[in-house]
Amino acid sequence: MILDYHIHTTRCGHAEGTMVEYVEKALERGLKEIGFSDHLPLSPAPEGTWSCDWAMQETELQDYKNDVLKLRDEYPEITIKLGIEADFFPEKESIAKTKALLQLCDWDYVIGSVHHVGPWPIDSSLYLTEFEKRDLYKTYEEYFSLVIEAAHLGIFDIMGHLDVIKKYGYRPKEDLSSLYIDVAKELKKSGMVFEINTSGLRKIAKEIYPAPLFVKELVEAKVPVTLGSDSHSPDEVGKDFGYVVSLLKSLGVDEIASFSKRKKVMVSL
Repeated sequence: MILDYHIHTTRCGHAEGTMVEYVEKALERGLKEIGFSDHLPLSPAPEGTWSCDWAMQETELQDYKNDVLKLRDEYPEITIKLGIEADFFPEKESIAKTKALLQLCDWDYVIGSVHHVGPWPIDSSLYLTEFEKRDLYKTYEEYFSLVIEAAHLGIFDIMGHLDVIKKYGYRPKEDLSSLYIDVAKELKKSGMVFEINTSGLRKIAKEIYPAPLFVKELVEAKVPVTLGSDSHSPDEVGKDFGYVVSLLKSLGVDEIASFSKRKKVMVSL
């Protein structure tokens, strides 16, 4: 079964198209299940976080939930899940606020994502010069340490776009294999699922998140996988999934993770 668990809506402020159009595109592409997973409000961000505006407001959460549930009733021919993408901030107060926000709805799954290293939003085009000021390998180490910390927090189900830090093509010259192995081991310990996110193919990186070699380490560590397009327009739903399915099958993967009410169920690929 092919599913797409990473679909945004216009509430994030940087997507286009109606939710109906996303569902219709999923049906057109033969998907059996999708999940909307727009950005949880960024109010947990600690003071001093650099400007970023990519999430709904707290007052919109219930309307978002209701819109997804309405679509579920209107389109019984496809399974529609209620998901959310929550940013990870390591500060104690931020974690408490994130937990409180996640309690406001009965989610089917929560994607945990690391978009910040300290105050810096690493996948924002506004701050690319920051890469040029830093040691890239050390920055990747710091980023992946945050991914591991997020995984062990126990409030997320799926780790989103594991190496999104490469989005704009800034990559260390050093071999990243040891970092991939460390992350894979820790994700296995945490019990989390990782997503293969095809949006990287549409960015400067021109590569899925995580990289194919990273996927190989995760599969060898027996970390379950799910699929996400990170759609910000209807045409991106399920995009490039044929490539991902072929990659997974070449690695011996024959099932992927689905979720309902935060419970994982493995389904045949």
